[in-house]
Amino acid sequence: MSRLYVDGGKIDEESMEDVPNSELYSNEQQPLLAGDTVQKSGFGAGGPKEGCTSYKRQGANEIATFFNFAKASIGSGSFALPWGILQVGVLVGGLGMILLGLASVYTMQLMLECKHYVCARLPSREKRKSLNYTELGRQALGGFGKWAVDISVLGCNLGVCAGYMIFIAGNLLWAANCFEDKIYNSLHHNTSDNLTSDLLSLSADDDEDRVCFTTWEVYALILPILIGLTFLPSFKILAYSAYIGSVFLVLAVSVVYVFGFINHHVFCAVSQGDILYVPAKGTGIALWFGVTAFLFCVHSMVIPLESVMKYPHRMQYVLDAALVIVLSVNLPFAIYGYLLFGSATKGYVFENLPGGVFYDLVRVFLSVELTLTFPIVFKPASDVAEEIWYNFLMVFVRLGRLKFVEQLYTSSSMYYRVGRYTMLCILRTLLVMVSWSIAVGIPRFELCLALVGSLATTILAFILPPLFHLALKWRVTSIARRVFHILLLVGGIAASGVATGINLYTAIEDRGSVDSCSSIRAQCQAKDTPTGHCFTS
Repeated sequence: MSRLYVDGGKIDEESMEDVPNSELYSNEQQPLLAGDTVQKSGFGAGGPKEGCTSYKRQGANEIATFFNFAKASIGSGSFALPWGILQVGVLVGGLGMILLGLASVYTMQLMLECKHYVCARLPSREKRKSLNYTELGRQALGGFGKWAVDISVLGCNLGVCAGYMIFIAGNLLWAANCFEDKIYNSLHHNTSDNLTSDLLSLSADDDEDRVCFTTWEVYALILPILIGLTFLPSFKILAYSAYIGSVFLVLAVSVVYVFGFINHHVFCAVSQGDILYVPAKGTGIALWFGVTAFLFCVHSMVIPLESVMKYPHRMQYVLDAALVIVLSVNLPFAIYGYLLFGSATKGYVFENLPGGVFYDLVRVFLSVELTLTFPIVFKPASDVAEEIWYNFLMVFVRLGRLKFVEQLYTSSSMYYRVGRYTMLCILRTLLVMVSWSIAVGIPRFELCLALVGSLATTILAFILPPLFHLALKWRVTSIARRVFHILLLVGGIAASGVATGINLYTAIEDRGSVDSCSSIRAQCQAKDTPTGHCFTS
């Protein structure tokens, strides 16, 4: 079974061996809270049912499940967190991240409660094994619940893929133009003795005549590669990219820390006095909310991971431990990055670092890692789209038309198998182009994440879980918890609506604010000085 990636995180192949394919789309037992009057979670009148919370001899242990959650929340989105802190300051940004983390874990608990409640009432072992977030939505709210989950998963994962494209293209664009700048300057200085003084100066005209790699050229290079990777029938060939990617991410984070320790003695934000700064307008809060909520885009993993645990009743401890580690890694990095660069902090904090071969190589390594993880992040969206397309075609089959479509999906002959695979490849190509359209429309990495986080992630993490819990367990839940869940639901809807509107407007307004070749070259030539340097080195 292939692994699911959410924002650079990975589910280990071994721990997902028994998970049905339908459970993989997105990005148990627990103590019930006071006031619940139902029987023990996951147990019906006849005791524990197989496939719900029963012991599994070949299940995944707690450590493997813990690392799956931790890796899913520490990825490329972490590099936008310092910019998120910039929008609201350390106090609001830090406390807000903790509160969102606690709310995220609580809504995961609600999902598990709902899963146990539904699982104990399903008639067959097969239905219990195939229970996932989508099926949970169907059980709670019928077709509306299923479509709410599917559309949110589709939007979330295509948005994440768009963010990956921006990330990859930006890093490669930087590295390519810096490499061109180094070659140009090397040739220029080596022949300077034979040139007149007029040729020694880099005028605007000279700059225009030089080779300038553009975003369109980078996309023309990477799009065929990304599309080709989505055609892979199995992702086992990419198995080791999970471990290589983790190494690259740790390296990139370490580079930011080491750069600050070596080169600077005074934090930029401290010298500016902006530590507790909170913007008067709501724009900054909305942007911070989006990039921080994006960090907790892991809810679609909860039910599949719990279903394959050896001891499902320990899932609660796994979630708590994962939250502690995720906050322990991301929160200090977010605050450190902001304090280091102050008001000059960029949406992707690595852009604040100076030019140099080492930094450029790290950028390229990150791009390669995200390229390899792209098809696995893309797969949940592809699964949803393929199911929608299949149901659409079956409508015509039931009407007595397009009879060949039924054979396309049921026949084992090579002719129909090739035809089905070709059709799916065309569909996946169209989906990749949708992600590319989002990337072109919102070319800034941090704004793309903010929009995805405030819309799709908030729906999956903070709106649907309390809604499903209210629908499924209204009669067996205490009044206090009902009120709390209603407040959580209303708050999630309000936050998502307001933040999405603000972030969408900001993304549209800032469409043209991308680095030009000349600005990238200027930053490449800053060997020892970070972009926006404002303190003593």
